[in-house]
Order: sequence, then structure tokens, then C-alpha cells
Amino acid sequence: MPVELAGITLAHLTSVVTSQQARTARHPVPGMSGDLLQTLGRPSVDVQLSGIFYGSSATDDLRRLREAHLAVEPVDVVVQAVDDSDLTQTLGFSQVLIAALEVAQHAAYPDQFDFTCRLVEYVEPPQPTATDVLGSLDTDLVSEAGSFVDDAQNALAQVSQLTGLLAAVPNFADPTEKLPSMLDAFTSLTGGGVTALSGVRDLFGAGG
Repeated sequence: MPVELAGITLAHLTSVVTSQQARTARHPVPGMSGDLLQTLGRPSVDVQLSGIFYGSSATDDLRRLREAHLAVEPVDVVVQAVDDSDLTQTLGFSQVLIAALEVAQHAAYPDQFDFTCRLVEYVEPPQPTATDVLGSLDTDLVSEAGSFVDDAQNALAQVSQLTGLLAAVPNFADPTEKLPSMLDAFTSLTGGGVTALSGVRDLFGAGG
């Protein structure tokens, strides 16, 4: 059963084990015989390959397999089963990740390596969808926000104009600054009156 993995022909496989299962959620329903099952898709398929490398190319084949494993990148795989009628069967997927690799070498066979590698079906991740941040906003809301900004700018312009008008108003002097001089004038005027009243008082006082 030859398998080609990452461009390496694994011609001497001793076993190919495929593991598949469905992902389900079980919901118990009172009074119902059995559970309510909800299908949740399936995990990726696991494939375990066991075989040997031997001969003059064994070291080079093992090196390439290790490099493919350490790269942690999806690689192509074709599992073929050739029967008596020369019919070929392949897996339902063509790319895998080499999730694990085990290698054993026996002292009596220096040019032979036993290996077991676990492959996991690789599924291409979905492409991210481009989203318009403002696309879901109501057009009226956007228009209202723009009107609010215009009103705010107009209000700021009016405040600026008012500030300019206030700055242009003449600077009148403080009226309280003239109070001392007004008080002195009043005192000088009333001073003469006091003198005249004193004379009248003396006149009437003398006549009494």
C-alpha cells in the first residue's frame, strides 16, 4: 500500500490506521427513551502510518520526513490501496499536518529505520469577511450627527463674534475715582455756609 507524503514515497508501510468520529451533543429529555442528539460537525480525520525506511536512501528519506514534520506546514498526501483489479482508493482529503513522528533504529540494522507518524487532516481556515463599520448605522442617525456638528460650529462662531464686540467697547474710567475731588468741592462750598451761619448765630445771640 504505497503512500506519498510531502513528496516522499513511503513504499514499505506495515500499517495504515484511520480514525474518524462525529462530534455530537447529547441532551437528555425527561420521559424520552434515549437522548436528543445534536450534530456539531466532525473533528479532523487522524491517520497513523507505520513503516520502515531501509537501503541506501533510508537516511535521506528520514531526513526529509523530519523536515516536513518540523516545518509544521500542511503537506500533500495520497493514500493509495491497489487491489487485484488495479483500482485505486484515496482519502477524502489531500492535505495533512504531520502532528507526531517517532523513529527507532536497531543496532543490527544500521540502514533501517522504523517510523510511526500521525497525520491530521488539514482544513483551510475561512477567509475573513470585510466589514463596513458604518454600514449598519442608520442614515438618519448619521445625518443628525452631522447637523449637530454644524450647529456646534455655528455656536462657536457666534461666541467668537461676541468676544470681538466686547473687546471693541470703549474702556470707561472708574466713576469712583472722581469721588474724592467731588467731596473736596462740596467741603469747600459748605465751609463758607458754616461760617455765615456762625455769624448769624452770634448776631442773634448778642441781641438776646
